[in-house]
This record gives sequence, C-alpha cells and structure tokens, in this order.
Amino acid sequence: MTTRAYDVVLYGASGFTGSLAAQYLAEHPQQPKVAFAGRNEAKIRGVMDKLTGVSKERLDSIGVIKASAEDMDSIKSMVAQTSVVINMVGPYALYKGFELAQAAAEAGTGYVDLTGESSVYKRIQRELHDVAKRTHAAIVPSSGFDSLPFDLTTYLAVQEVRKASGGKADVDHALCGYLVKGSVSGGTIASLVGQAKVTPITFHDAYELGPIRGSQKAQVVMQRFMPQFNKYGAFTLFTPHNTGITNRSWGLLQQANHPAGYGPHFRYLEGFIVPSVMAAYITSTIMMTVAWLVSYVPFVGDFMMKRVPQGTGAPMEKQLQGFGDVRTLAYSTDKKTVGLATFGVKGDPGYLRTAMFISETALTLALEKQRLSTLGQEGGVLTPATIGGDVLAERLSKYGGVKIVTKDVSNSKDLCKEADA
Repeated sequence: MTTRAYDVVLYGASGFTGSLAAQYLAEHPQQPKVAFAGRNEAKIRGVMDKLTGVSKERLDSIGVIKASAEDMDSIKSMVAQTSVVINMVGPYALYKGFELAQAAAEAGTGYVDLTGESSVYKRIQRELHDVAKRTHAAIVPSSGFDSLPFDLTTYLAVQEVRKASGGKADVDHALCGYLVKGSVSGGTIASLVGQAKVTPITFHDAYELGPIRGSQKAQVVMQRFMPQFNKYGAFTLFTPHNTGITNRSWGLLQQANHPAGYGPHFRYLEGFIVPSVMAAYITSTIMMTVAWLVSYVPFVGDFMMKRVPQGTGAPMEKQLQGFGDVRTLAYSTDKKTVGLATFGVKGDPGYLRTAMFISETALTLALEKQRLSTLGQEGGVLTPATIGGDVLAERLSKYGGVKIVTKDVSNSKDLCKEADA
C-alpha cells in the first residue's frame, strides 16, 4: 500500500455517534493522523469547534473531507487518502453502506462500521470478501456494540479452553450473557426499521453471515440459565445478528485451519440477563412482538422513527450512567474444560462506548498491521475476533478503559463468583 495521508478517516463525523467518535479520535493519546468527512463541511467544522481537551495544534492537524454517497467519485477520493475508513452513516441499506465498503475494498483500504443490518452485512461478505483479500483490505462491519463484545469475548473464552487443554480441546459451545444499561438513539431505530423493510426480522439461519455451515440450528429460546450471572437470559433482537457474526468468526478460523480455531462442533448461545424466569419469558415475548410489528405493520416503524428522530440520543449525563457487562463461557466438547471471558465497560455501551469500540477497531487496523492475525494481514471481510482478537482486546483495555478478564474456570464451583471477581 502506498503511503496514505491519514491513518483513519471518520465518515459521518457530524452524526450523533459520529461526533462521539470524533471526540475520541481527536484526544487519543497516540495522536493518529485523522480526518473528519461528510457531505456538509460546515457541520463537520461545527463538531470540531465543540471538541474538548484538544489543543489548537492537534485541532489544526485534523483534516476535513467533503464526501457523500450520492457522489461516488468523492467517496473513492476519500478512501484513497486513508489506511482505514470508519463509516458512521446509517442506516446502511439506505445510505449506501455496501457501496462505501466496496470502494474501500477495491482501494485496499480498511473499513469498519456499526451495522446491525444483517442484509447489508450479508451482501458485503458475499460480494466483497474475495475483492478485499485480493487488495489485502480488512473489511470489518459490525464493530460497535453490534457485535464486538459478543464476538470478542467468545474468541477470548475459547482461547482459554485451548490454552488450558494444551491446544487439544475443541469447543462445544459458547454461552454469552450480557447486562446493559443504556439508551436508544434515532439511528438505532432507523436501522431496525430499515432492516425490516428489506427482510422480516427473524432468526432463521445461524450461518447467514458465515463462509461455511456447521450444525447449529437457529432457535428462539425464551429463557436460558446463565451460570456466570446466576440468573436467566432472554432472547433479544441482538441475537440473530450476533449469532451470525460469531459463527462467521468460527467459520473463517475453521476454513483457514487456524490454531485459534474453535473446533468443528462449535455453537454460539446468548441471553440478555433479567431477574427471573418469568421476566425472561416476558422480555423474549416483547422482543418477538416488536420484531413482528416492525416487519409487518409499516406504520409502527414510522411511528417509532417520529418519536425518536435520527440524529438524536441521550444527553451526556445520562450516557455516563450507563454500563455494559458481558460474560462468556466456552465449554469443551468433553465438558471438562471451561474458559471464561468478561468484558466490563462504564458508559452507555450502545453510543458513548460504541464510539470507542469502532475507533479502536479502526486504529488496530491502521496502527497494528504487523501484529494482526494472518487473516487480518491477508484481508477479506473479517470480524473483530479474526483481525487479531488479542491485539484488539489489549487496545480496548489500554486506551478504552474496558476491563477484560480471562481465566480457566474448569474446576470452579461458582461461575458467578468467578465472573464477579
């Protein structure tokens, strides 16, 4: 790759979550070479005027690029200037997320986004994987709360099993429980509605996003006991996409016969932590009802978008009160070895911390090229785990304040206590 002017270009810097990412990148201690991009230069400069804790010298070093998906020449010019582009402009089906990813893949430029729209991801992985491998571009959609913590903790828990068994044990399944406190932005609502307009929101294929198929059946489970929390987990609208992403990680590693592979029988299971079995049934029912209404009753989605307009979200004081607690257990096929990975973060995981997740994924690609996995260096449509999960986890801890703990809990009598420690 020829030398690029920027390490990272943030496309969509003036959006709600985009402005949070702009703040994070501007004040990052590594001082990466960054530019902010979008269709309205005045709005971008307005975001820059509101940056806090950033010196004038640093502010002057940040580039401004005018680009719009309605003008693909401007998009191609933008991706040619940077090692990695962050796409914050969603819904991705509506605002040409595929086309931007395609431009990046063809230019040999890394690409990350926040999409939870499985239809967009499916097209990206189907049509761009070989293109990106040819140009050695790492294309990593879904690098925010959709679906980084779930994918990464699964990878780390599996590696604990492999380490504890001397690399001999395959993993039967990973069990991911998560507890979050956060808010819903207009962008999330718009993405949900946009996805429903393309295809009904259902859980029908556990390998929809993967390169190969395994034995897992897509199944809505209304309640599932989570020993790492000593509570029950419910089905949520995250489950179908998270399962697809995590099984893509499994498939890519399996396909490559990678030493970090999970084994041929791997399955991914998850649940949102609730107080009781009854609460799990109620929560799961509500989630399934929302999915059906948005998919089949058009005015419901329109009503939701009017109530929470795109470009809006919770005020910072509320976001600071949020948190995320993700705990994943990996069980070997003989059930003798169990690995645990926990991922704890303070601040709204869907917005304030998602801005950090996607920024650090981009910076991992831009600044840690020599430390990436073989898959990350070869390029393709990859996942947070497969670009080099250990390196990404290290950066999230060092720069993003994420508390990540992994351990062998094979002999533990109290998995909740182990996870709380």
